[in-house]
Amino acid sequence: MDFSAVKIREKNILALRSFLLDGPDAWIPLQDEMQKDDETAAGYNSLLFGAFEVAVRRRFAPTYTVGQIVRLVADLRIRLGEDADAVNPIVAEDMIRRAVDAPPLKADVPDDLTATVNAQVCILLYLVGEADFDRAGLEQFIDEATAYTEQWLAARRSESAGQR
Repeated sequence: MDFSAVKIREKNILALRSFLLDGPDAWIPLQDEMQKDDETAAGYNSLLFGAFEVAVRRRFAPTYTVGQIVRLVADLRIRLGEDADAVNPIVAEDMIRRAVDAPPLKADVPDDLTATVNAQVCILLYLVGEADFDRAGLEQFIDEATAYTEQWLAARRSESAGQR
């Protein structure tokens, strides 16, 4: 993807805030607006990725054990109850490991976009719920996620420019 046109806009931040406060149902009325063009969709998806990365790093950095990662995925799946199959444990653990620069899994990780998005969303909502942010804490988290995403996008733009 060409990240040169992708920008984090206020509507992306508002959509993320709504999603974090009200869960996946908050996305439904915003879906058409967030997917009106590739750049808007990429902005929101990038911000969602940034929020996931920040939440995972806050939870596990600077030190963690592999057992803590496995335990989080297990606790998440237990909390999901009958919907536990929505989160592939191998995909979820791999995503967390990547976020904290842990050694990769020895198992084959499925290359499944739906499984990846499901794991990302469920882990993000679980960690935000676990953090039990007050309003100021949530705003600080969103600001941190936005700044992280801007840096991530800038790095992708630099990579793209270097390949030309």
